[in-house]
Amino acid sequence: MKLLIKVILIAIVAFSLVACGNGGEDVAPGEIVATPMPEPPPAPTPEAEQEDVETEADFTVYHALEDLDYMMWVLENNFPFWGVAYWARGVDINQLADNARRAVKYAEKLDEDIFLGLMMENFAPLMGIGHFSIITPFHYRRIRIGAFQGFISNTVFFELLNSRPVQDFYSTRVIDYEWVNLELLMDAQPQPTIKTMEEESIAIITIAQFAYIGEDAENEIIELYSRLNDFRHLIIDIRGNPGGNLNLLGIIMGLHNNIASTATEMFVFFKDGEYITRFSAGSLVSGVIPGQAAGRYVFGSVDELLSKNDFTQLVSDDIERFTYAFPATVRITAPLGAERVDFDGEVWMLVDEYAFSAAQVTAWLAKDMGFATLVGEITGGAYGGFRTYSAMPNTGILFIFDAFYITDRYGRPLEAGTIPHHFNRPGMDAMETVLALIAEREYR
Repeated sequence: MKLLIKVILIAIVAFSLVACGNGGEDVAPGEIVATPMPEPPPAPTPEAEQEDVETEADFTVYHALEDLDYMMWVLENNFPFWGVAYWARGVDINQLADNARRAVKYAEKLDEDIFLGLMMENFAPLMGIGHFSIITPFHYRRIRIGAFQGFISNTVFFELLNSRPVQDFYSTRVIDYEWVNLELLMDAQPQPTIKTMEEESIAIITIAQFAYIGEDAENEIIELYSRLNDFRHLIIDIRGNPGGNLNLLGIIMGLHNNIASTATEMFVFFKDGEYITRFSAGSLVSGVIPGQAAGRYVFGSVDELLSKNDFTQLVSDDIERFTYAFPATVRITAPLGAERVDFDGEVWMLVDEYAFSAAQVTAWLAKDMGFATLVGEITGGAYGGFRTYSAMPNTGILFIFDAFYITDRYGRPLEAGTIPHHFNRPGMDAMETVLALIAEREYR
């Protein structure tokens, strides 16, 4: 089926945009007015180099520290999850940078590859938060062959891929990426599996990854749904799901009639940063959530959005970092031509801290729309719309991260994860817990 999900984002309130630092100057609705960006940090002084560090002739500690400081400058002025990383995940980004700086200064030997390894090691706790990633040659190869196209593809990005520093670094480390067969990559994606417990009247769908779904797996789910009322319970297991795309969401949720008439709200905040506002307004909005977007989107100031909404879980320290905001309505529809089902039983969703990205969105929508009772642990987050990207000036090493801070209708950021209705019982995993709840008839 060509269309597995259609997510419609509808702007709720039209704002007159007033950018911070513009003294209330009137601007056209929807126009982004970028305030002057602070200058990049001063380069480390040559004295920062350690005499006892062996380096390549054209790459020194000075260059490495300059690249580290540049990445930190980009994150400080663009990365939306500086606060969430600390209060939700226990990651102090400044401390990571200090650790990396010490590792660079006191490395016994230093070249570009060792520097990449040190950056990967010291920023490992930040990896995945807001999809932050330092791009390895293998990751770069997958980007070049198009495996990630559609997630981060953008004219600006491909210009960056082809820039001289990036090419100089990756071209000598990535060999023969053209041979990779995308169809084979697709076929290798884990497919949803179905299990039934007839005696207990339970059907279980396990989704290991929200990726390419083959026609056979899709038809199996649709066939199960056609006889879903033969069961009393449907369990959807997305534990350990790293994400992917949301195509499957149109089947597992969109085929339920009660979801067809349901909508929920989300709120999008973003910074007036060079690596955010260099994109067009259309690119910004279309990247909020995979799917189809319709209507005109008008950005407003954060203050105006806050004045019109009563958020009970908003983290004010996070919000102070942002300049612009807009609300949107989210709807899920079934695949075209598919027959919807009226399921009279209970729907359960198993979640854990390793449910990221598209799995995070699925857990949030399932809870917020009243589709399922969530059982397990708080989900892993990793969701902030489209990804932006930059390159370190000396090595050309790329790094990427999400551009948006997205909250639910209560103001809780999706990056902080979704809280389940029932946590795992002591000594039990999520499946054991949900089976105990079913046996005890303890429903939502």
